[in-house]
Amino acid sequence: MRFPTPAAAAVLALWACSSNDTPNNCKPCKADGDCGGGQVCSNGRCATTSSCAPPGSPTFAAPSASGPSSDPGCVRGVVQQSSASTRKLGSHTVGEVVTFDVPAGTGSLSIFSQETSSTPIDSIILNGQTIGNSVVPTGLRDPAGNTVYDDSSAPPPDPSGQTSFYAAESVSTGTMTLPNTTPFLHQVAGNCMAAGRWSMVVNDFAYECTATTGCSGGSKTGTYDVQVLTKPGMPAATGTVDVAFYLVGTALTSATAATDPGVARMVQSLGKLYAGAGLCLGTVTFFDVPAWAKTKYGSGLSVDNTGPCSDLSQMFTLSAPGNQLNFFLVNDLVSTSNNTTTHVVGIDGTIPGPSTIGGTIHSGAAVVAASLGTTGCGPTLDPFNCGSDEVAYIAAHEGGHWMGLYHTTEVFGDSFDPIQDTGTCPCSSCAPAGSSRSNCVTNNSSTTNPTRMSSLWCTASSSCSGGDNLMFWVLGAASKGTLSADQGMAIRSNPAVH
Repeated sequence: MRFPTPAAAAVLALWACSSNDTPNNCKPCKADGDCGGGQVCSNGRCATTSSCAPPGSPTFAAPSASGPSSDPGCVRGVVQQSSASTRKLGSHTVGEVVTFDVPAGTGSLSIFSQETSSTPIDSIILNGQTIGNSVVPTGLRDPAGNTVYDDSSAPPPDPSGQTSFYAAESVSTGTMTLPNTTPFLHQVAGNCMAAGRWSMVVNDFAYECTATTGCSGGSKTGTYDVQVLTKPGMPAATGTVDVAFYLVGTALTSATAATDPGVARMVQSLGKLYAGAGLCLGTVTFFDVPAWAKTKYGSGLSVDNTGPCSDLSQMFTLSAPGNQLNFFLVNDLVSTSNNTTTHVVGIDGTIPGPSTIGGTIHSGAAVVAASLGTTGCGPTLDPFNCGSDEVAYIAAHEGGHWMGLYHTTEVFGDSFDPIQDTGTCPCSSCAPAGSSRSNCVTNNSSTTNPTRMSSLWCTASSSCSGGDNLMFWVLGAASKGTLSADQGMAIRSNPAVH
């Protein structure tokens, strides 16, 4: 078993599919007349002319409010409000095999699971370590019987050659969105997802724990409401994403935010960063939250506890229904260890987020917005001197997680993302020789002060790269907010992008 630890210019044509396509909905063509539906023939495939030129021209929605008037306590589940094509499979017990149909022309699928157990289990203990009881569908097979995802074995440190990847702690509520690895992304780009009857096993860590030596707290009784969301069409070359900002730890209101210069700069910079993935910003909405929520979540919000009833998870339940990236602007995020308080700049609910579904315990990302402002802002993106650019960078990074991206290189340089063109930066060969390298967790896993990878170290050569990427684990001196072609493809496959 496996327990996880927690360049773009507008193009003239987009890969797309029409209702008249062949059964695999990736229709070949020789001329425009072979396509129909206003499509054109581009590079042998039917395509739709682009109406989105990144970074786009975002529109601001009317002032809005979200959240109950009084604190409802711990909200664990919501009535799902997906705006995607959804197949509701109902409530199933862990260990059950369920089947679902994937229609022809599907470009991505998301398996959304939400716990319905009357006595939920939020954690288990493996070899003395407490681990969140993540929901993780397994035994996922396509119509030909090929295994697309199996949770029974640990992935390699560099999973970019695998068919699929899942490594987020997602207790009680979770989403698996595919494709998210380079091989599967390129396969789907050429042929769409296999149409027909798929199958999977409903599963969580507590269920796996019952068959694992050294694990306690397991259970075979967990139940989950399962839905499968499908998105038609191959990954397009550009797409639009809507965003929502929830004004939790700021004096701004939904009526004043849209005209605030610092906010305007932040939105503009967010658009520039996402243009690197071929995205245009669409509708931008600012939400006021109730006074009790501003008091409870606005300052000193802890990121140490991410369980379903934690303040962080409960804040995300304030998110409105609809298909948008939900950013909760707070004053600060804190982590306490060994009587030392560390300030964190951003954290997402889970990877990936439950796109198209609002109000869940993972429907958002928290972003520290204390530095919003235009002081030090010049004509170019500068997250080190311009406060609004810093907030935009943090939001873009966390939104990248929401849309399925992992860190290019994790903090200790011992594991990497499932994308092949982002570069890797192993601590064992990229940290400076001497104490830094000898304290790599891969060299000395018992070290009490493991080396943390620097963005500068990870831009030193072709074999030590990725430190300038938007999804590097830390905003550092070499950060530029770059995104690779395959990262862009993964983002545009997500249901959040339309």
